[in-house]
Parts: sequence; C-alpha cells; structure tokens
Amino acid sequence: MDQTILQKVNNYPGSYIKQDLKEAEEEHKAHKELQDKKYGLYFLLFQGLVYLIAIICFGFGNPDQLGKPYDIDLNVCGVDVGLEQYKFIYFTNPTDQKHLVRTVCVKECPVLAVENDDDESLELECYPNKMINSCRNRASIDYPTFTMLYYDSVPFIDICLPKRASYFNNIQEGLQQSGIISFLSDISNGKIIIFATLALCLLLNQLFYFLMIKLQQSAIWVISITSIFGLFLSGTLGLFYYMKQSGYTQPVGMGAVMLTREQAIGRIQVAESNIIIILISSVLFLLFGVYFLIDLILNRKTYKTMGVKIQIVNYFFDFSSSGIQQQEGQPSRFREILILLMGSAGCLLIFCALWVWMATNLFSIGKAVEGYYAFNTFQLSWTTFIMGFIHIFELIVVTLAILGSEQMLLIGKVVEVYKHMGIHRQKINSQDPELSLMNILEIFAFNNFGSVVFGEFLIFLLMIPRLLIRIYVWIRQKKNPQFEISGRLQKILCINERAYLLAYLRNDEFLMSAKSQYVFDKKLKETTQVQYHGEQLSVTYCFAVANLCVSLTYILIIATSANIGIHQPVYFLIVSFIFSYFISAMFSIVYGATIDNLTILLYRDTTDDGKIVGSCVRNVVRLMQESDLSEQNPQQQQQNNNNNGQE
Repeated sequence: MDQTILQKVNNYPGSYIKQDLKEAEEEHKAHKELQDKKYGLYFLLFQGLVYLIAIICFGFGNPDQLGKPYDIDLNVCGVDVGLEQYKFIYFTNPTDQKHLVRTVCVKECPVLAVENDDDESLELECYPNKMINSCRNRASIDYPTFTMLYYDSVPFIDICLPKRASYFNNIQEGLQQSGIISFLSDISNGKIIIFATLALCLLLNQLFYFLMIKLQQSAIWVISITSIFGLFLSGTLGLFYYMKQSGYTQPVGMGAVMLTREQAIGRIQVAESNIIIILISSVLFLLFGVYFLIDLILNRKTYKTMGVKIQIVNYFFDFSSSGIQQQEGQPSRFREILILLMGSAGCLLIFCALWVWMATNLFSIGKAVEGYYAFNTFQLSWTTFIMGFIHIFELIVVTLAILGSEQMLLIGKVVEVYKHMGIHRQKINSQDPELSLMNILEIFAFNNFGSVVFGEFLIFLLMIPRLLIRIYVWIRQKKNPQFEISGRLQKILCINERAYLLAYLRNDEFLMSAKSQYVFDKKLKETTQVQYHGEQLSVTYCFAVANLCVSLTYILIIATSANIGIHQPVYFLIVSFIFSYFISAMFSIVYGATIDNLTILLYRDTTDDGKIVGSCVRNVVRLMQESDLSEQNPQQQQQNNNNNGQE
C-alpha cells in the first residue's frame, strides 16, 4: 500500500489552505477570458468548413441510393420512381463473367425446389430495361432474343445470390463495391445490433458506477474478474466465429453443386472482410485475459490499494456519508457527477448519430457510370473523398472535445468540493456561493475550448509514438542502466493526460507544466513507489465493459447473419469495441482521474523522512489516511488525537 496512506501523521489540510484557496480563486478569475484565441479561431474556422460541407451534402446527397444496386440502364433498384417494389438485383446470365453487366431489378428472388433450365414458362416479376425486355426463362444464351436464365437463389442485401456453385463463383466479381459505401450500408442494416450493444454498454457502466459507490473496496475485485471473464469470452467467441467463417474460404466443386443459404452469405462476408483480423484480435484478447489473471494473482496488494483509493474517492465526493456536509440534507456529489457522465455520453451518442446521418448524405454524392457492375456503377469523385476525410477528422476532433470538456468539468467539481471541505474543516469564513455546473463549464471548458481540442488531439496523436519511445528507452536501459533520455524524447514523453490537466489548459504553460509533471512523476515513483492506480483501474474497467459488448456483438452477428445483411462483420466488431471503450472511459474517469490526476492537482505526497515531493503541484493538500475512512468523522478523530497527545 502507498506510504502516504500508511503514515502515522495527521494529513488534514494545514494552515496553508487559505493561501491555496486564495491562489486558486485568483488564477481562475485571471483566466476567465478566452486565453487560447488562436486555437479557438482555428476550431471555429474548421467548424465553419464542416458546416459548409454539411449544407452541400444535404443539398446534393441522396442516401436512399447508398449501397443499392443499379441495373444496366443505371436505374437504382428499390429507389427510383417506379422501382420501389423492385429492390433486388438479378444477374440474368451468371454462366460466365463477361455478361455480369446484364442485370435487372426484380420484386422477389426465385426459389426453386428443382431447377429446370428448359422450362420457358418460368417468369420473374422484373422491371424491363434496354437489354432485358422480358423476364421469361430462356434455355439458350445464344438466341438473339435472349433475356435471362431462371435459377434457384438466396436473397441477401438486395442481391439474388445463385445457389449453384458455378453461378455463384462467376458473379462474385460483380458484387464488389466501395468499402466506405458498404460500411455505411452495414450501419444502416445493423441498427438493431448497434442499439443492443449501446444499451448493454450504458447498462454495464451504470452497474459498475453504482458498484464502486456501494461495494467500495470490493468493487475492484468484481471489475477485475469481470474484465478477465469478458476477455476470455470475447476471445473464445472470436475464435469460434473465425473457424466458422474460415470454412467458407474453401473452394467448392463446380457444375451442379448447390450452396446452402448460410454458405452463400458466409462466402460473401468472407470475400468482403479480412477474417485474419478476427483471429489476431481473438488471440490478443485471450493473451490479455491470461495477463490480467496473472497480474491479479501476483499483484493482489496493488489491487487492494486501488480498492482503498476507490473508497477515498467515495469519501471525497460523498458528503452524506463522510460527516462533512455543509448543511442538513445536502445530497451526495455523485448525483451531479452521474448527470455529468450521462450528459457527456448522451452528447457523444447524439453527435455520432448526426455524424452517420451526415456521412450517408455526403458519400451519396456521386454519379452513375455505364460499363460498371451493379454495385460499382455508382462512383465517388475525388471531391467527395476530400470532404469525407474532413468529415472523419471532424469525428475525431469533436469526440476529443467532448472527452476533454468532461474532464475539465470533473476538475471543476473537484475544486469546488475541495474548497468547501477546506472551509468547513478550518472554519474559514467565506460567502462565496458554490459554483453550478454551468459556471464550472464556463471557467474550465468554454473559456479554454480551443485548448481542450488542441491538447486532447495532441495527446491522442502521440499515443503510438510515445509507446514506441517507451519500448526503445526500456530496451536501451536494459542494455545500459546509465542511459539518459534525450531532451527531445523527454518532451514527447512529457505530453500526457496528467500533465495536460495540470496545465489548466493554458497553451503558454502546457509544455512547461508537462515537463514539471514528468519530473514529479519520476521523483514520486522513486521515493514512494506510487503507481498510477487510476490508469490501471480505467484500463481494467474499460476492458470489462468493452469485451462484454463485443461478445454480445459476436452473438448477434452469428445469430442474425442470415436475416440482417452485413457485408463486413469485422469492421462492425471493431466499431463496437471502440465505442464501448470510449463510453466506458467517460464513466471510469471519475475514479481514474480522481485517483491519479486529482493527486497531482490537489494532493501533496511525502517521503518517509517527511520531505514534500512535487512542490510544483498547485492547491496542495496531502492524501488522507486509511483510518480516516472509518465511520468516525474528521472532527471526532481530531479530538481523539488531541486527547491522546495530552495523555
């Protein structure tokens, strides 16, 4: 357990708290105005460009045609006037690949118990075009009046897939289309899977959030075991799905060999997706599960310390149980934080829904071109691709802005709680009203919005380089313990979430504060062996939720593959993991950021000989003792300490 928790000294705020609060208030007032006009201006200009693109895409886009097939006359099946009932594309001559452009829109896909190529009485309900003037079966393709062949088929995503293996192999080239279009089409077709996964994600986050409030120290064990179970479950389901899909990669015999519905659909999905990604991710999940299990067994004390720190967070925020409420009936701060978290998650989900809506309009701007296959007829221009990249960049920027603003709001609530705790304990007379969430939003987020986006984007951009640099430094230090990190590499390592929050989002002091934070972290670890328990808690928490959500996605994709048309299940699974992880990060930030970043912002750590570590830290106040978490309130403990001293 951390030395700061075990020290046998009174760790309540000392006489310096007045000065701390005064400096904090002065700093907040001094920086109320927008300090980052440059980055704020860049953000506004970029948003203006995005809105201009949105107007263009809504004006010229037609999302109804997205991912839909075209017949040889460039009619959109199921979309164009008169073709609303003719939504399936039918390859009239699948005997070879040179006739794949001969397509027609039909109402229903033919299902035959026994195929009869000579029966010319068979006829489909179709929409005739310049090449296909009749939908009656013709036995010979050499007739000048040839129209179409009538064959047994399977309906799948507006396609009539032939069951005959030779026919199926021939038409596969005609099913190719843009990966972007098929991805957006998958999102539209798989709405029920997305909603089910999001519902499970929000439910699990609510459950874990309340477990950490109610179970406190024991919650970390529940979350850790759930994370291990989720990793093994998603890994096992992934291997099962990979084995199932890999069976569709085997070649089938030609001639009259017939495919089942499941085989035909499976072969299309395998052709569209790289299932090796599923194999690699499944193996990684299983290895992570083994790692977390071994770590849980070997580092039980670390997890116990995390449990204690969760209880400290509860003590810090939950006035109703800590005996430090300002007035009768004051509610727990967790209610306000829960509103903050739900609001942030709701904003992210609403924005992503709007983003998908805008993307479907944007990527439906194009034109039909003759000479292409049914799903390649619709062509995207370079202008659309450029606007698409800007649109994807918008998704990243606004997502990071929401995450950064949420963290700033959390810091604001922490400062308010700290201020009132200090006023109550030291009996400081103050008439300052408690700030509302809107006041805190203005001080910590709105007035620094450009920096919120810039800082979060910088951290996001440097995640992989920082990881590679850490691996490089670790290898060099193993070979040479005297190895010194260069100044350039040290600056990159300095830029992290903890340092960013310490900088209070001020651009002019960002790198300087980051460097101070990096030095402080190194010194702190050398003297007290403090680990970043909040970061470890957040990773464990996010893996627990994200992998259970991915497991549900696996189950739904496997169970509904024949009913819900999804071209690329691999990308669906990746999106499920990323969104579940991001939303879980929002909820875990309450404990993760408070355990780690609050320690940097508001706590002072001391060594065994009483020296203060990290004097650069603002608003210093030392960590509470474990004994402070008992049912006895702080005033009673202070009185007992005084009595013991007199004795």
